[in-house]
Amino acid sequence: MKHTAQWIRQTHLFGKDEYQCSACGFLSGRPVAACPRCGAKMKGAKSGASWVDALAAFDAIFED
Repeated sequence: MKHTAQWIRQTHLFGKDEYQCSACGFLSGRPVAACPRCGAKMKGAKSGASWVDALAAFDAIFED
């Protein structure tokens, strides 16, 4: 039986979203039913917090 995982959506402030497999870390441009690298069957998706780090960097630059 193949294992299951989920897509972690990596949101970028000025770029396209990427989806990362929670099992192997493979990055994809869109969520698909199974990871092309490890073959894990996907059970939903969740959002990552990468956009928070990008916003914090802009706050530091503009001293907000």
